[in-house]
Amino acid sequence: MKDLHVHIERGEYNREWIERFIEKAAEMQLEEINLLEHTVRIKEFHPCFKEAREYSLYQKKWFDSKREQAHSLAEYKALIDEIKSKTYPVRVNFGLEVCWFEQHKDYIGELVSECGLDYVLGSVHWIDNWTFNQRKYQWLGKDVNKLYRRYYEMSNTLIESGIFDIIAHPDLISCHGLYPDMSLKDIYRELCKNAKAHGVAVEMNTSKGPGLNPEFLETAKGEGVTFSAGSDAHRPEDVGRSIKDVYKILKGTDIL
Repeated sequence: MKDLHVHIERGEYNREWIERFIEKAAEMQLEEINLLEHTVRIKEFHPCFKEAREYSLYQKKWFDSKREQAHSLAEYKALIDEIKSKTYPVRVNFGLEVCWFEQHKDYIGELVSECGLDYVLGSVHWIDNWTFNQRKYQWLGKDVNKLYRRYYEMSNTLIESGIFDIIAHPDLISCHGLYPDMSLKDIYRELCKNAKAHGVAVEMNTSKGPGLNPEFLETAKGEGVTFSAGSDAHRPEDVGRSIKDVYKILKGTDIL
């Protein structure tokens, strides 16, 4: 079993912090974990957030608070080299969860290609530079149908970019329990066909349950996508959360 979505952002860049994640992975009988940083925590990616920062005062304050805690790619690579020089009972990989901004596709692609990472996850956290998943009240007065359509348009351009190994939590748009009054079946099918055609795995993210909603999951299975499993852990104690359940659900499918 693998947990390919584990964030290290709440601790220092040192071996002691990282080994807490590894110890939990071994306890959960995982064979592999993929440790990540959000790209907002890597200085070289900050130009990608320019328009999002300027979108609103809330987003400016959010970004500026994250910027104060950011590391350089060189610092991240040094940590990776230190950990990979050691031997552990669990295979330890490193990657990034990249916030997808279509207008910065070329810059993101160039930067990611220089990183030498094991897995690169792409995420739609922003719809045309607007953060939809942080506060429910931000949806007041918004056209839910339009936002869902645009979210999945961006998910497809993410997949088609050729940059990513995995599309993370591809139904994050439903995080506040707000749904459109239209069917999503064809939208799910298009994304799954696209993911299969471009060799991008579809993540079963267990941060709020055992992965995709039933209709999305059945569509993905029917289209024969490759899946990945990720806890989206931000603390060592959450590594491997519900990963066994995901592997049971995905029995008989291709898993990254």
